[in-house]
Amino acid sequence: MSHRLHLLFCLLFVIPWAARAQNNSWVATNGPGTGYDVRSFTATSNGTLYAGTWTDGTVWKTTDNGGTWVKCGAIPRPNPVLAMCTLPNDHIFACVYLNGVFRSTDGGATWQERDSLLTDATMRGSLVDDRGTIWVATDAGLFCTSNEGATWTLNKSAEVGQGGGFSQVYLDSSHAIVTNNWYHIFRSTDYGSTWTTIPFGTPTVSVGGIHPDGSYYASTSTSGIYRSTDFGATWTDMHSGVNWNGYTYTFTFSAAGKIYYARDANGVLSSNDSGKTWVALNSGLTTLSVLPLFRHPNGYIFAGTGGGGVFRSAFRPDSPPRLAISVSPLALSFNRVRIGDRDTLGLLVTNIGSADTLKISAVTSTNPRFAASSQALLVPPLGSRTLNVVYTPASAVVDTGTLLMTCNDTASPHLALPLSGQGYGLSDAPSIISISLLPNTSYTARIVWLRSIDDSSGAADPATEYSLWRRAAVSGGAVWEFMTAVPAIGLSEYAVDQSLPSVYNSGTTWWTFMVAVRTKGLLTYYSMPDSIQDPPLTGVASGAGPGAPRSVTMSQNYPNPFNPATTIDYGLPHAARVTLIVYNALGQEVARLVDAFEDAGYHRATFDGTTLASGVYFCRLAAGSFVRTTRMLLLR
Repeated sequence: MSHRLHLLFCLLFVIPWAARAQNNSWVATNGPGTGYDVRSFTATSNGTLYAGTWTDGTVWKTTDNGGTWVKCGAIPRPNPVLAMCTLPNDHIFACVYLNGVFRSTDGGATWQERDSLLTDATMRGSLVDDRGTIWVATDAGLFCTSNEGATWTLNKSAEVGQGGGFSQVYLDSSHAIVTNNWYHIFRSTDYGSTWTTIPFGTPTVSVGGIHPDGSYYASTSTSGIYRSTDFGATWTDMHSGVNWNGYTYTFTFSAAGKIYYARDANGVLSSNDSGKTWVALNSGLTTLSVLPLFRHPNGYIFAGTGGGGVFRSAFRPDSPPRLAISVSPLALSFNRVRIGDRDTLGLLVTNIGSADTLKISAVTSTNPRFAASSQALLVPPLGSRTLNVVYTPASAVVDTGTLLMTCNDTASPHLALPLSGQGYGLSDAPSIISISLLPNTSYTARIVWLRSIDDSSGAADPATEYSLWRRAAVSGGAVWEFMTAVPAIGLSEYAVDQSLPSVYNSGTTWWTFMVAVRTKGLLTYYSMPDSIQDPPLTGVASGAGPGAPRSVTMSQNYPNPFNPATTIDYGLPHAARVTLIVYNALGQEVARLVDAFEDAGYHRATFDGTTLASGVYFCRLAAGSFVRTTRMLLLR
C-alpha cells in the first residue's frame, strides 16, 4: 500500500469531512447543534430566525444569521417540529407532529399548547395569511384559527374521493389560499368560505411553492419540475436537464424571483430564468439531504438538512457582492507525512462577486515547512483558482502554521488559514504489512507488522510493548477499541491472531486496525491505520453474500486531489447492472469506467486523467435504483 493511500485513508477517518469543505454557494452556520435534522423555519420582525428540529423536537434561534444558536425553552410534549409560522405580533407557533400546536409569546422561552378542537395533529405545513389567520395542513384536511389557537375549525376536509390529505398550504399572488393533494388543487379566494377544485390531469404533480410573479411551481414523484401560470389549470414541464428523484422536495424564491429547489438526497438546484435552465447549487454543503428552504426577510436563503444542521447562502441572492473571496477548505490538515517526502493539498480560491477581479497580492506562511505554489493570484468574477500548498516535514513532530493571504476584498482583506501536519519517520512507528483471515476459522484475522524503534536493552529509549487497536469503518467513524498488548522481545516482525466475533453481529463490512508502540521513556508511536486489502476481508459481515455489503456503497476516490490517476471503490449487495461514468464540470461525459452487469461484492475502478486538463470532475455510480455522484479534483 502506498504512502499516499495510507495518508488519504487516515485523513478520511481522522478529519471530519465538514472541516474539509467550504463553499462558493453555501456557508455552514454554527448549529443549531451537532448532527441536527432541521425540518422547519420561521422568522420574527426583528430578524430572529427560528429552526424546528426532527432530532429531539427542540426549537433553536439565531439573531446573527447562524453565527450563534440558542436552544429555546422546552416544548411540553416534544416531537418533530415539521412546520412553524409567526403572527404579525411576533407570536411564534410550532406545529409538533402528532402532539399538537404550541405558541410562544416570549421569543421561544416558554410554550403553551394551543390546539383546542384541532382534531388531527398530522401537521406538515402552516401559513399565516394577510389577515393574520393561521392555517395548518393535515391528513384530515385544512384547519384554521383566527384567535391564536384558542379554537380551530376544519375549513376544508380532505375527502377520500379527492385523493387524501394535505401536506402544505400557500397564499398566492391574488391572496387566495391554496392547498393540494396528488389529484387536485383546492383554491379559495374568500379565505375559505368557498373552494374551487382544479383537477391535475396529466401530469400528476404536487404544488411546492408560489413564485413572486404569481406562477405555481410543482414537482412529480420522479424528476419532473412543472410551472403553471393559470393557477394550476395547465402545467409546463420545466425540468430540462434535471434528473433528480425523491419523495421530499421544497421550493423557495428570492424577492427578485430566483428559484431554489431542493430534493431529498440530491441537494439544491437554482434557476434565474423561471425554470428554463437549472444549475446545481451544492458547493459548500456537507450533506445533500436538504429538506426545508426558507427565504429570510433580510434576503438570505437558509437550508435545513437531515443531520448536517443549517446552511446559509453565501450572499443575498438579490444583491450579490461586486467582489468577495471564498476559500475551501477553511483549514489545511496534512495529517502524517513521511520524512523525506512531501505532500500537496489544493486550496480553492473563489471570487463569488459578480463584477470585479479578485486580486490576491500576497500569500505567505508562518512556518517554512509549508509553502504556497504562488504568491499572487488574479481570480475573475464568479471564477476559481487553485492554490497548491506543499508540506515538507523535517522531523517526527507535529508542525503547525498559518497561511496568510492579502487581497482587495474590503470585507475580508486578510485571511489566515490554519495549517497542520506531522512528520512521520520510518524508525518511529510500526508498519502493518498484512491483514488476512485465517483459513478454517470463524472470523479470526491475523495482523502482521514490522517492528519500529530499537527494542534492544542497549537502545537509548527501547520499545517495551506493542498494542493492537481496532475500530469499525462506518459512516462518521468510531472510537478506537483496545484489543491486546504484546511485549517487545526483539523480533523484526510481529503477528497477532485476533478474533472478531462482534463483526458479524454489528453488520459492518470493514474493520480498521492500528498498532501502537510504547517505549521505556513512555513515548508512544502509532502505525498508519490499515484496513484496505486486495481482496478485502471476506465472510466477516452479514449481508446479501460473503464479502458483500448490506447496501450499495461508493467511496470517495483516492487519492483526491489526484494526478494523473485515481481509484474508486464500490460495493454491491446483489448482482446488478452498473454504470460508472466520469463527467467534466460542463456535464459532458469524459470516461465510461464501467458499463456491465456485475456480481455482488466489492469492486474497484481506476480513472486516468492523463489527457485531461486540471479541474473538477464528477464520478456517477448507478446500480439499480441507487445513484450517487462524487466530486474529484485533478491537479497538474
